[in-house]
Amino acid sequence: MTKYQKIAVRLKEQIADGTYGPGAKLPSEQELREQFGVSRQSVRKALEVLESEGLVRGYQGKGTYVVDPVREEQGKSKRIAVVTTYVDNYIFPKIIQGIEQVLSGEGFQVQISFTNNRIRKEEEILESLLDQGLRGLIIEATKSALPNPNLGLYRKLLEQGVQVLFLNSGYPELDCPVVALDDREAGRCAARYLLDMGHKEIGGLLKSDDGQGLRRYEGFLSELQKAGVHSDDNRFVWYDTGDIGHFDLMERRLLERLSGCTAVLCYNDVAAVEFMELLKRNGIRIPEDLSIVSIDDTDLAEYGDTGLSSVHHPKERLGEKAARQMLAMVRRRGNEGQNEGYEFDVWLAKRESVRRLR
Repeated sequence: MTKYQKIAVRLKEQIADGTYGPGAKLPSEQELREQFGVSRQSVRKALEVLESEGLVRGYQGKGTYVVDPVREEQGKSKRIAVVTTYVDNYIFPKIIQGIEQVLSGEGFQVQISFTNNRIRKEEEILESLLDQGLRGLIIEATKSALPNPNLGLYRKLLEQGVQVLFLNSGYPELDCPVVALDDREAGRCAARYLLDMGHKEIGGLLKSDDGQGLRRYEGFLSELQKAGVHSDDNRFVWYDTGDIGHFDLMERRLLERLSGCTAVLCYNDVAAVEFMELLKRNGIRIPEDLSIVSIDDTDLAEYGDTGLSSVHHPKERLGEKAARQMLAMVRRRGNEGQNEGYEFDVWLAKRESVRRLR
């Protein structure tokens, strides 16, 4: 250990044990030189280490002081923006509720916006946030499977010191944490269930412009291959955000591509419910003629004539986790509480939409 490292370690110990409490002034450089018998350069380097870790702050002509987290917190912005793709339906109200409860309970102001999963809307929101003195941004990436022209706006926010955390899916180009369902494992879980129920002629209805769709497909396919089941590529139908609510325009393609399947994985409950209505119009019974498994386990899964088997999404717990992670990010000192993502474990809510084959 070098001389400056020994000084830094000793001073950190004294800060930790209260010898130098919050707001206390450290000995002068000259006093530290005499105390440790080292050069001015070693003392300055040790103080630079402590300052880089957020433990002390030096003031020209005044000296070096131990950081007072409470006082510093009081002087900082309490505004955190929350941006989701949608806000008033599906899984989003519960996610937002989980975020809002935690952050409001800690005295932060929560500003909510939504993009409708549109790149232009995301751009407008990010531009509006640049001059608002934000402390943090919790955001769901827009069309995260596609190249995004708004990365420069995210980088500007990061340069301003705004902490950025993604929900459900992020952008690989940005080194920001993501709090999400383990989407690959969700796909694997759905595949295992269909395999356990005797299905081998399996297809999928998946979303192409969100990263979750790609990861769910990846996990689903890997589990089928692991079991020696090689599903035909033509039995996987991809749709994007613009197709939601318009599966009737895809009716012929869906029925032709998925004919011969005994079971189908749907990207989420919204897609599953719309697909099930299309099947019903065409006299195809669930689960007698075709089994359906989905992901997200929302209220939609319990509506209708046939309950939908669906991999559970944690929703409110995900929101709470994201909020706590954001609090750790905005309050961290130096390297403490580094940006870390989190993936929730999965489990399947079994209902009547999957039939066991003999």
